[in-house]
Amino acid sequence: MARVPVSVRRARPADRAGATAVLAAAFTTDPVMSWLVGPDRNLQRRLGHLFAHSLRAELARADHLVDIVESGHAIAVWHEVDEWKIPPIRALKMLPTGVRTFGRRLPVAMRAMSEIEQHHPTEPHRYLEFIAVDPDHQGEGCGGALLASMTAECDERGVAAYLESSNPRNEPLYARYGFEPRPTIVLSGGGPAVTPMWRPAR
Repeated sequence: MARVPVSVRRARPADRAGATAVLAAAFTTDPVMSWLVGPDRNLQRRLGHLFAHSLRAELARADHLVDIVESGHAIAVWHEVDEWKIPPIRALKMLPTGVRTFGRRLPVAMRAMSEIEQHHPTEPHRYLEFIAVDPDHQGEGCGGALLASMTAECDERGVAAYLESSNPRNEPLYARYGFEPRPTIVLSGGGPAVTPMWRPAR
């Protein structure tokens, strides 16, 4: 039986709760997030705080680049050219959420984010901050549909795209949509590796 095409659209504020749940569930097996939070049987709940805060801020913007598949089983959080860096005032407002998410490991998380940010390219690009597929619906083409939709937009506008892969198993999917690996970032303090991936403008 042929696979039914996956429909992608911009997310709406009403999608926030479901999208938060998808992100939190998907990232419980992410090597970097698991290491940042540390051993915690409430990992999914902790990550829910982080993603709820992030999505609330993004979806409040009329011009946001948060995409979701129509079924709600997958979501991608993108940022427009030159808008990937969190403004200082927003970073300050995120501190309580950071404490709820990372607890005593907040300094470790902040250091890791700083190390990753230092490798962020200066060339104009759209930035994929997060992409997640509900664990019960992986392998259905949802992640690919999200990547295909946004990379098509990038091509229409002649803009590059960038992401950091925190899970090696996802890199072949990113490569399929034109992302090329750059030198690996090894997080200090015994953290896992992160692979920056760049997709040139076309």
